[in-house]
Amino acid sequence: MGTNGNPFSGNILTVDVEEWFHGHNYLDHVPPAQWGSEESRVEKGTRRCLDLLDRHNVKATFFVLGWTAERHPHVVTEIVERGHEIGCHSYMHPEVFKLTAEEFRVDCQKALNALAAAGVDNVAGYRAPSFSITPPVHSYLEILQELGFQYDCSIFPVRHPRYGQPGSPREAYRLNESADSLAVIPMPTWRILGQNIPFSGGGYMRLLPWPAYKFLRAMAKRQNQPCIVYIHPWEMDDFKPQAGQSAATSLRSQGGQDSVLGKLEKLLSEGGFRTMGEYVAELSAAGSI
Repeated sequence: MGTNGNPFSGNILTVDVEEWFHGHNYLDHVPPAQWGSEESRVEKGTRRCLDLLDRHNVKATFFVLGWTAERHPHVVTEIVERGHEIGCHSYMHPEVFKLTAEEFRVDCQKALNALAAAGVDNVAGYRAPSFSITPPVHSYLEILQELGFQYDCSIFPVRHPRYGQPGSPREAYRLNESADSLAVIPMPTWRILGQNIPFSGGGYMRLLPWPAYKFLRAMAKRQNQPCIVYIHPWEMDDFKPQAGQSAATSLRSQGGQDSVLGKLEKLLSEGGFRTMGEYVAELSAAGSI
């Protein structure tokens, strides 16, 4: 059961396991051809996150990039050994709306193969990079179902220059009428005056002062929104690369990074956490999806 006996709210921590240079704000300065020669920080950041979760006895869902799993399979192994859920975050961190259906399928399958090689055969959940399953490619959710995924966490019903889709549902739903079809779990928002206000993680969490972040989470919970938080290993790191970005882009990429650990300590102390897989199971058992 979730907070205050409500099975549909409560806390869920998710981690998108990728390198600092995988973020789309770095693509113009660190293209994929250079990834192999850049400094890897994913192991340090992921372990710092795992240690923090251990201290608070919290289990999380780690959406692992296939590119990362292929090069650092021991990171995947350690996440599993510490009792956490593994999800898929694509292979090459593409903006999904730029892919054809076949390119999307190939990327997903390659990611699943990389996770299987790292020892994880049954991957239930998928999250697109930058929440980039947008309305023009919503049909790609069917591909996820065909590949055996049980849930997707790629929809963010907000206005945003890259991935916004404010007209999408705020509540969890099934892809079709079948009880075992793909569960679609949108990211949480607070709805006020006809607008969906984001706060979940990433830049929202880094840049918002703690009182504002706490307030938005509380307002969303009153509307029975699950407080799904997303972070990245590089946000747990003190490394701030100089990659030729503009001041504005650097702010989006790194602003507030020093505040993340403190905010997470406060967040995790609240308790009431479950993994994404456990949350989907709760919704199914309650008949709400």
